[in-house]
Formats: sequence, C-alpha cells, structure tokens
Amino acid sequence: MQRLQSWLDQDARRSLLLALLALTGLCVLAFGQQLGGLGLMDKTEGLFVEIPRQMLTRGDWITPRWNGEIFFDYPVWGYWMVALSFRLFGVSEWAARLPVALAASATVFAVFGVLLLVARTAEPHHQRLGRATLGATVLALSPGWLGWGRSSVTDMFLASAITLALLGFVVAHTAETHRVWQRRLGFIALAVFCGIAVLAKGPVGLLMPGLVMLVFWALKGTFFRELRRTPWIPLVLLFLGVASPWYGLATAANGSEFLGRFLGFSNLERFTSVIYDHPGPPWFYLPWVLLLLLPWSLFLPVACARLRFWRLQVWRQAAPGEDLPLLALVWLVVMVAFFSAAATKLPGYILPALPGGALLVALLFAPLSSSPALGAGMRLTGWINAVLLVLMAFAAVLAPRWIEQDPSYPAFADAIRASGLPLLLFLPLLAGGVALLVVLLRRSDLLQWLWIPNAAALTSVLALVLPVLIPLVDRERQLPIRTLARLAGEQGLPEEPLLVVGYKRYSVVYYSGRPVLFVSSPRKASRAVAQADRLPQSVLLLGSDAELLEFGIGPGDGTPLGRRDAHRLLRLPIQRLGTLGNS
Repeated sequence: MQRLQSWLDQDARRSLLLALLALTGLCVLAFGQQLGGLGLMDKTEGLFVEIPRQMLTRGDWITPRWNGEIFFDYPVWGYWMVALSFRLFGVSEWAARLPVALAASATVFAVFGVLLLVARTAEPHHQRLGRATLGATVLALSPGWLGWGRSSVTDMFLASAITLALLGFVVAHTAETHRVWQRRLGFIALAVFCGIAVLAKGPVGLLMPGLVMLVFWALKGTFFRELRRTPWIPLVLLFLGVASPWYGLATAANGSEFLGRFLGFSNLERFTSVIYDHPGPPWFYLPWVLLLLLPWSLFLPVACARLRFWRLQVWRQAAPGEDLPLLALVWLVVMVAFFSAAATKLPGYILPALPGGALLVALLFAPLSSSPALGAGMRLTGWINAVLLVLMAFAAVLAPRWIEQDPSYPAFADAIRASGLPLLLFLPLLAGGVALLVVLLRRSDLLQWLWIPNAAALTSVLALVLPVLIPLVDRERQLPIRTLARLAGEQGLPEEPLLVVGYKRYSVVYYSGRPVLFVSSPRKASRAVAQADRLPQSVLLLGSDAELLEFGIGPGDGTPLGRRDAHRLLRLPIQRLGTLGNS
C-alpha cells in the first residue's frame, strides 16, 4: 500500500488516471452489466423503443409513430439516440438501452469533473480528487439513477440533460475573472444542454434549470446583477439553434396536430390535470426521493441543517464555489416542489432532482471549505443507516415468502428462492451494516468515512446480484410474452388483428412487428375490430390464462397457437368474438 501511495505521489496525473479508471469500472458495473439481458419492460420501455425502430424503418426522423399512429407525447431526442444506436449496432435490447446508459455515465463523469474544477487550487490534490470521486460515486450508486440508467425511456435523457445544463451553470458561476474560457464553456454547456433537454421532454427542460438559477440568484442577493452580466443573446441563439429546428420541421410536417397534441396535451394537460390515470397527493415525491437516493438520502437532513440555510447571511456571504451546497439545495427543493405541484405524477419525473441530492450528500462528507466536525446528528444518522442495512439484509432472506403468488407468473417466487438471490443480497447488506456499526463504535473522527461501507455494499450488490437477477427476471417474466409476440408475428394472417387482452403489454408491438389492439373486454374488442376497412375472418388473442378467462374465453374457444407458462396465443373466429361482445 505504501508503494502504491508513493507511486501516486510522484505524479498527480497518476491518481487522476486511477480515479477515472475506477469510475469507468463502476459505470460499466452499474449501467453496462447485463444491459441487454432483459427483454423490454412493459409498458413504457416497450413503447419508447418501438418508435425509433419505426423511424429507422420508415426513414422519417421528424414525425414519431407508434402502433400505426402518430405519437407526439414526447419530442425526439431520445428516439434519435436509440435509432442511431440501432443503425450502428443493430436492433436489439442492448442497443436500445446503450444511449441511456451512456447518458447516465456521462453525467456521473460530469459531476466528477465539476467537483474537481470548483475546488480551491490551494487544496491538496488528493482531497480534491477524493471529493470528486465521492460525488460521482454517490450519484452512480443511487437506486434511481441506476434504475433509469438501464431503462430506455425518456426520463434519463431529460434528467441527464438538465443536470449537465446546471453543471454548466456551476462552471460559469465559479469562474474567476481571469478564467474567461471557463465562464464561456459553462454558458455554452448551459445553452446546449437546455436545448437537448427541450428536445428530450419539452419546455420543462428549459424551465427547470431556469427556475433553479433564478431562485439561487435571488437568495444570493445578486439577481439583477447576474441578469445584467449574463450574455443572454448568445445563449438564446445557441439554445434555439439546438432546440428549434426539429420543432419547426415537426410543425411544418404536421401543423396543428403537433401543436395541439404536444404543447397542449403532453405539457399543459399533464401539469394541470391527471392523464393516463397517474394522480398523486402533494407529498407524493417525498418518499420517492428517500427511496431513489437510498441510503444517501438518510444524510440529507444533516446536510441541510449544517448549511444553516435559513440564515440569509449564509447565502450572501458564501463565495462562488463554496456556495455549491446551497445551489444543490435549491436544485433539490425547486424540482421537488415543481413536480409536486403538477397534477400528473410518476416516480420517474423526479429523476432530475437526484443529482442535487447527491451533491448535497457528497459535500457533507467532503466539504469545499472548513466546517465544524460532524457531531451527534451524523452519528444518529449513521446508526439509522446501519440498522436499515441490517434489516434490509434479513428482509432479503425472507422476501421469497412475501412475494405475492401472481397467477400470471406462478413459478417466480420459487425461481428466486432456488437462484440463491436472497443470500447474495443478504451477505453484502449485512457486511455493510456491520461495517457501519464498527465505525460508529470507534472514534467520532471516523464519521466522515460512513459513506465507504455504503458504497462497498452497493457495489457488491451490483457485482453479485445483477448477473443472477436479470436472466432470472427475463426468463420468468419477459420471455413468455416475447416468445408469444414473435409467434404472433410469424403466424398472423394478412389483415388479421392482434389483440392483447388485459394489461397493456406495449412490447408486443415491438416483438411482433405489427399493430396491436389493446382491449379489456369483448365489447371493446368487437368495436375496435369493426373499425377496420374490411372485417377479418379471425383475430389473434394474447394474454394470461386469468385475463383470457375474464375476457370470456372458455376451454374449447379458438385454435391454440402457442403457450408459455401461464400465457397463451390463440386464433378466435370473428363470429365468436361478436358473440362474446354481445353477451
């Protein structure tokens, strides 16, 4: 160990290279491991990935289409990235998820770079490097960032773009007078990534960074001065250069349909009213922030309390760079408050707030300026953290007994038990909890190292659990639907409708390669089929045994085409569908 330390001390670039290699390994473990080992998840991922496949097939990169219809719920940045990945690497689950994995990883490295840049130059190199590595590690090992960094949906594209835009603002804000290049670089990043965020999700991609900046300036007492100093004209031009071309082309190609569907329904209505049956109380996101940042979220109360943010002079006296924790607090609070005010609520919406929380926690353990020693609040949080990890370890062992027996996947609980997953979860979580207890029972000057057992436990979970969990979930839950969907694409007759009964498994559109009708009752199915130009002789039905039984399909109904576990594909004469619809 001493030889390694001596070798690193000889050249600062060696420790930088080592940190970058460690982060690369962590990102590969978190976002790259088994990336294509799981079939597309229903509902959203199955929908999101089919649209870029259609773009590639049709050669139309302006108008998104899904299931035979124009689809303007989201803009095109995510579709473009996935379609480009398909073109480069072929159409597969791995290629579909590669862009989000790269976006999540790029943000982790950006956090590392910005924390390294804003540190005082007089600070020892190893302290600056340690803080930067810690901040990047906390974000990479946050469950929310990890989960959405492996799922090809629009949330990570928006969250990463907003985060990179705000990190660009940090770079510009902390630039010293003689570092003109740093200020320019920061503003360029701010404008470009705001444009990308607007291409990823719409106006919220500009609104969120803008609100954070304005509130931060107001609390700092520099609102009007910063408004005068900011080069708005170049920023606006650069932003428009990134964001406006597609919006102009989409409007030219689709006219009022695009404006009404996207700006009206997908933005205004999503904020002012509940759509797609996703309501939530005003406090909806508070437990989600706790869960999506766990275990780091346990330290947020201590991090906020140590800022003394309720004292106005704290905001006014903090120098650029040293005020980064205050900016992170504004980042977290503004985004949680904004999305809490929206009528439509989903856990993924809060993803842009997580980097703010990660920065707060990282700067608690490794502050940018001298601060009082960590005390009773930190010790209490450490005990809660340790107890939680131990409880989670024993819960992992008992989990197979608690998993509800889903009739659609009857063997799932037994498969988890037989795989050894409970033990693979138990060991690193218990070890992490015990390590925390050891630290807490020793000297109080070790409290700043409480993050290490957490990081080690989470990294071990990734290394031990993902290689077993992902193939198991794919085999038990994804493979039956994927196999039957592909069979429907092969066995379906021309003009024969494919009906998915019950749960809306949007991935069937992708795997079958044909339009799908999603139905919940025979009457709705009959009406949907009757809208075709020519009434077919038969339809294909796909669903679980329970869903088909509720639909009215009896033992002798239809011609069986395939069965996988508790799911079936069958051909039903149109007359029988009509009989079911009239009953």
